[in-house]
Amino acid sequence: MNQVRINTEGIIFDLDGTLIDSMSAWENIGSDFLRKHGIVPPDDLNETIKIMSFAESARYFIEVYGIAMTEEQVGDEINGMIRDNYATHIELKPFVREVLNQYFNQGIKMGILTATHKSLTELILERFGLLNHFDFILTSGMTGLPKSQPEIYHRAVSQLQIPAQQITIFEDALYCIRAARATGCQLVGVYDEASKNDWNEIQKLSDLSIMSFKELL
Repeated sequence: MNQVRINTEGIIFDLDGTLIDSMSAWENIGSDFLRKHGIVPPDDLNETIKIMSFAESARYFIEVYGIAMTEEQVGDEINGMIRDNYATHIELKPFVREVLNQYFNQGIKMGILTATHKSLTELILERFGLLNHFDFILTSGMTGLPKSQPEIYHRAVSQLQIPAQQITIFEDALYCIRAARATGCQLVGVYDEASKNDWNEIQKLSDLSIMSFKELL
């Protein structure tokens, strides 16, 4: 396994699939939500909604499937369905804790940019004693932007108050790496089983790529 050295003053981390092993928990949440409301989901539902923000997914369920709820109610219900996983079951990816401790002790400024609700993000980071490692948490819900849009990455970069050339972004999803490329930050592609079919393209678009956080120790 190669050892990767990153020279950076600030880091923006994705959460799901990058720091935590949670993608399987999200894989069928849309289908489970529709079934809960008596609707048979299509086979390609996950592919359709995976690049959407929470608000966009909620709007999609309301407009396409006639769910008689507000966007906020849909989001709250889905968060409630998955909350127990964040509170008790989902784990950090191997060596993530050690790497975050290392960067924190080095004085590197760190933030989280995620499509996951802020309350769930805080819940799992607090559970592992890592919440205080981060200068900010920015979510799609807070900005009204999906992670497929470069603008949300520009906003995260501005939170660190460091030149983009001195910031590194860690992501596991191809569509996120494409959007993040517009910032001019260094990009690190992180392997995750949920994105394994895109791994070759992720490696091409990233400045660096890792199979495991152990490579950063």
